[in-house]
This record gives sequence, structure tokens and C-alpha cells, in this order.
Amino acid sequence: METKSDPYVSEENRAKPERSSRVEEELCRCREELHLTVLQHTEFLAHLNQVLRTPLNVIMGFAELLEMKVGSNDSVRQIRKAAQDLCDVINRELAESRDGDSVSDITVKSQYDVLYIEDNPANFALVERILEERPSIKLLQVTRGETGVALAQSHSPKLILLDLNLPDIHGSEVLRRLQENPATAPIPVVVISADATPSQIERLLNAGARNYLTKPFDIPPFLAIIDETLEEAARSPNF
Repeated sequence: METKSDPYVSEENRAKPERSSRVEEELCRCREELHLTVLQHTEFLAHLNQVLRTPLNVIMGFAELLEMKVGSNDSVRQIRKAAQDLCDVINRELAESRDGDSVSDITVKSQYDVLYIEDNPANFALVERILEERPSIKLLQVTRGETGVALAQSHSPKLILLDLNLPDIHGSEVLRRLQENPATAPIPVVVISADATPSQIERLLNAGARNYLTKPFDIPPFLAIIDETLEEAARSPNF
């Protein structure tokens, strides 16, 4: 039977459901685009946070070392103040923004107690200079996570300092492998990273990291953490 249109329903009223459906589709598309834009913006800010913190760590660290060795002067104070001002801006504007190695890759500093897994030469040089304040510590650097895991298994260092953004595997994967191996699980791991995301810090501490330092870091607290961790390791029956 043929269905006739209701003569009392205007063309405008019959078009309303169709327009409403188009509006809903457009709103849904706009929400998706907005969500993607916010996500991309958040990821960009987080990346910028890390990129800025890495060189700032070197600037502040060497300025503090210079002040400790030659005494304070106006030039050093100005460098440290400018670096600290920039660090404050980063903390305020960016910190809450988001949620197979060759022999040449290894730099051996005699025999070692501390393994530093870090591919940035300037960051390693800074830590190396800082640890000159602790002559009993001998340092080994590797630039890749896979090599770090292998050396931890074969040499059992007293402490591992771990960067996260490594060229082969992420530092979180290094930590996971170390924790899963009974031979390396007792080795304390201190993360040193430009990633200051609170969720990242909480996740890695829950995954087994002993401590988490964000770049740039102050030298006295860094040395205090090193001293405390090595003292605990020395008392451990596993070492």
C-alpha cells in the first residue's frame, strides 16, 4: 500500500531530522579534531621540555662545579641565575604538559663501581666531573641500552645511572630487563632524565627505579643520592 506524506507536515519540518544528523556528525568531527590537536600540542610540549632540559643540565652543572672549585664571582652567578630563571620557566610552563653495540661505544674508566647508560657526551662529562668529588668511585659509560644490560649482567656494578632516551631501546625497557633478571635485579638504578612528567616518574619508580632525578639537577642532592645508594649497596648481602 502506498504511504502518502502527511499534508500537515511542512517540507521544513521534514528536513529538520536530516539537518540535526548533519550537525551531530559535524560536532563529532570537530571533537575528534580538537582531541587530536590537544594531543599533538601536549606531545610537542613534552618533547620541548626534554630538549630544553638536556643542555640546561650541562650549563647549570658546570657552572656549579666552577663555583665550587674557583669560588663565586659575578660572572658565574649571572650564568647560574640565568640558567635557573630558564629552568623556572620550563617547570612552570612545560613540566605539567603531558603524560647490538660496538667496542667503540664503550668508554672505560679503569675498573668501575658505577655504570652510566647515557649517549650524550656532555651529560656524561658532567657526571664524570661531579664524581671527581668521590675518588673512590670509578665510572663506566655505555651509550646503548642493550650494552648496558649486558654489562650489568657480566660485571654487577654497585649502581646504575640510567638515561631514558637511548638510541636503541628506551630506558624503561632497560629497567624492565634489569628487574626481571635475578642477577641484576638487586642493582640499584637511579634514572637521570630530562623527562619531568609526573606520570613517567611515578611509573618508573613503581617499576623498580631507586630514585629519579630530572635534568637539570643540583650537585649536592645528586651526590647525596649517590652516597646513600652506594652505602646501602655495600651493606647488601648480594654484593
